[in-house]
Amino acid sequence: QDSKSLDTYIQNTLSALYPPFEATAATVLWQLFNIVEKLYQGDGLRCLIDFLVPAKRTLQCVQRETCAKYTGLIFYHEGWPLCIHEKVVIQLASLHRVRLKPGDFYLQVVPAGKQLVKLVLKCLSRCGQGMEEVAIPETMYGCIFTVAFLEKLNCERETFPLKSCLLTTGSAVYRTPWKNIINPIFV
Repeated sequence: QDSKSLDTYIQNTLSALYPPFEATAATVLWQLFNIVEKLYQGDGLRCLIDFLVPAKRTLQCVQRETCAKYTGLIFYHEGWPLCIHEKVVIQLASLHRVRLKPGDFYLQVVPAGKQLVKLVLKCLSRCGQGMEEVAIPETMYGCIFTVAFLEKLNCERETFPLKSCLLTTGSAVYRTPWKNIINPIFV
């Protein structure tokens, strides 16, 4: 019964963050399962307490601050900016098997200690070899989904300006121009 209530809590949490859940469930559940196995040695309760609960607070903060400027409007994709229908924008797990091209990046919530997470942007390193992880401070959560956010990051990069955000659906990866993500569609 305890594992059943744990599963219910996890599904309720993910369905609130990534609606419509019937479209995103396979992706976010697989990513979370990956985290449970690789980082928490199969301990779902520890993953819930140390990762999912703080990740929920962080993702809700990003969503609330990003959507604040659109008060009174109804989003066509109810999960924006965390997802665009079935395509997940902010990942829960690393996209290890994806070969990043120059200009590619993705957003991810990563564990940062016991009951702590941080939001990061992952991309090719400035020299083009290996992965670079750029921590996004909480003070910037409300402006992540803007042109200015990417422009600021690109000012610090001489080579390979960032332009395409990687979105996932199951094992499929979509390279999407940033401007297509930051401009929500309304009903």
